[in-house]
Amino acid sequence: MTDRRLTLASLAPLALAFSLLQAAPGAAAKEPPKEAAEAASKRAAHFPLMEKRFEQFVRRYVHAGFAFDPPHATNSGMHAFDAKLPDYAPAAVAQEERRIRVALTELEQIDREQLDEMGKIDFDLYRRTIEGDLFELTEERRWETDPGRYNVGWALDPLISQQFAPPEARLRSIVGRLNETPRFLAQAREILNKPPRLFTEFAIDEFPGTISYLEATIPRAFASVKDRGLWSEYEVALKGAKAAVEQHVAWMKETLLPRSDGSFVLGAERYRKKLYYDEMVDTPLDTLLSIGARELDRLENRYRACAAKLVPGGTVADALAKVRGNHPPKDSLLAVASRLLEQQRDFSISSGFLAMPSEERCTVRATPEFAANRSFASLDSPGPLETKGRKGYYNISLPAADWDSARAEQYLQGFGRGPLSSVSLHEAYPGHYAHYLYGRNATSLARKTAGCGSFAEGWGLYVEEAMLDQGYGGGDPELEFGMLKWALVRACRFQVGLRVHTKGMTLEEATQYFQDHAGMEPVNAQREAYRAAFDPTYLVYTLGALQIRKLRDDLKRAQGASFKLGDFHATILSQGSLPVVLLRRMLLPEEGSSL
Repeated sequence: MTDRRLTLASLAPLALAFSLLQAAPGAAAKEPPKEAAEAASKRAAHFPLMEKRFEQFVRRYVHAGFAFDPPHATNSGMHAFDAKLPDYAPAAVAQEERRIRVALTELEQIDREQLDEMGKIDFDLYRRTIEGDLFELTEERRWETDPGRYNVGWALDPLISQQFAPPEARLRSIVGRLNETPRFLAQAREILNKPPRLFTEFAIDEFPGTISYLEATIPRAFASVKDRGLWSEYEVALKGAKAAVEQHVAWMKETLLPRSDGSFVLGAERYRKKLYYDEMVDTPLDTLLSIGARELDRLENRYRACAAKLVPGGTVADALAKVRGNHPPKDSLLAVASRLLEQQRDFSISSGFLAMPSEERCTVRATPEFAANRSFASLDSPGPLETKGRKGYYNISLPAADWDSARAEQYLQGFGRGPLSSVSLHEAYPGHYAHYLYGRNATSLARKTAGCGSFAEGWGLYVEEAMLDQGYGGGDPELEFGMLKWALVRACRFQVGLRVHTKGMTLEEATQYFQDHAGMEPVNAQREAYRAAFDPTYLVYTLGALQIRKLRDDLKRAQGASFKLGDFHATILSQGSLPVVLLRRMLLPEEGSSL
């Protein structure tokens, strides 16, 4: 474990959390002295045997889930299944469903009231997590409708990029997964049933990139391996996997694509369930649309005001025209981003926004080919249970080699000076990578292995605006304009995700929505719109940012002059990715609404 330093030097996350809560003015006045004493006594009472029983339950549940989903185990930092790929055969899925239902029954036999306050939060977190696992298995069933689920590149990359074991051991695991690939893809051909056409088209484009990525990367990454026998095993396994992938791509083109007439639309009821199980948000969908529309309106007004700073008397279109070409060329984009990260890290620390608990750094790299179609930029960090391989990667998707110069230029405009600054704040410092550095020291296995995207992605979006409000960039309108452009993209995701899946919006209408409200270039707007099909709840960025901002402001009102922004940030990051509703319960004297 990395030592905690600076603001966390002598405070465990739990202690810091409760110091924030206890300092709230008026907290002691909520109850008369006698009732307050009785309540405090009840809160202080806990039952070690029940707490131990719950901890053991979580451990068993986590490890059994890893057995069903070996790549998830690897990504999380648990390496007992590194040579395996999932088994989605009907019998295996039915067995997993039985396991989850038994676990829910077992969890209800644990007396929540005999757990301490943090244990109760973990209990609620895990009950929602297990219910969500059951929903994913019985209602979403993505392994039946998404051919991309069978792209083994996702399962192989962490074995290459994360140095958690000697290279010989990791290469042997790669051999194991390559040997499993023909079986895995044959199973896909038996299981896939009426996927959405878009899903099949993306898979056809992405699968070949897996093999080319392996052929280009493995020799460099494992150059220190001198075991000729192991290399021979690898060549045989790669040859078999390559043939299996080629066969599978041909099958997708010739057989699957013509029958890919399924719908990716969840519908209101499944969307509502997914939002609750994934994010612990039960706000009515129409209310969410209204909340999102207010945020979009706020951002558009600020965007127009910022445009007038860039081009006095000008419009948003004038400002876009001025900054659109101000981006690094393709060949230097990664180097520019690397330098930018250090500047942002230094400002986060020196301004008191967020101290860094480690001197570790993430590395900027081009997004691996097999994943480049699905994001502009991303963070690939080690799993929360990882103890040895702790290398983080800030991935930036470069223009594809076969794009013409006009398309490449239009794409690179998304990485202008302002947008690149915001994306880097989001992905690295003080965004996702800083979150990883804090979150890996969360106080319980429950918090290390369960959480929600609305906190993780909400934090990334929150810091983009909050860092500028803290003074980063010295009021540079181009940085503010870039921040607002990406904030508008996320606010559009909020609307588009809900409207595509619950209100009948088409992907063509969604593409136009991104162009109209976020000023996106057509190729990038289409990319964002298509993502709604694969990622229905990509509203989590704006949703989580709104929740975190409200939590900060509510706690600041309760704390008054004693509130310290850096301590608040360190506290919430140290809890893993807790849903904000649970953070409110932990930190505030009155929980209140999260939105």
